[in-house]
Amino acid sequence: DSMISLGKKWFGGKDSDEDVDGLADMRLDSMRMGDLVDHDLKTWEVTALSVYDYDGFPTREWQFTAGDEVRFLEREEDDGKIGWTLTRGISIGDLPQSITAALRADQDPPQTIGFDSRQYEAVESTSGVQHDVDADGTATGEGREFVSWNFETQDGRLLFLVQWSEQRIAAYEGEYVEEYSFTDILPGGQR
Repeated sequence: DSMISLGKKWFGGKDSDEDVDGLADMRLDSMRMGDLVDHDLKTWEVTALSVYDYDGFPTREWQFTAGDEVRFLEREEDDGKIGWTLTRGISIGDLPQSITAALRADQDPPQTIGFDSRQYEAVESTSGVQHDVDADGTATGEGREFVSWNFETQDGRLLFLVQWSEQRIAAYEGEYVEEYSFTDILPGGQR
């Protein structure tokens, strides 16, 4: 009888929603610190978690590390539609100097930014608060206020400028991604 029950779990019988070896809930949006995921022919480890609140509009971010490479996966949900972006940090020094000059003077950046032989057009600007997330998924600390500007190319490449304070400005470049492009999610050592 227990074999029949196990068969139902493996092959999607009525007991299949029960947790089998703790792997059933390993979805992209439930990853925690130390978890592993494959993407773009590399295995990435979750090395940080954050939540962002854009004026009541929450998003989650996972920092992935593979060797000396770091990526940021952000999940947003708008009217029931889930969207994912994957970005990498870029040096603010690789962007036109007019950008940092404008931000430090409390002005908006230019409407168009040239980077890596692409033209990025301004889409929106927003402000919010970022919180780190501890190992069990709870937001911690006071939170850091920021302002961000989103830019996009004709073919869907993304560029984000984030100003944390007058002097601290960060830039990220990337693209929209699909959840199915991330595979083989495995629990890490901190579960």
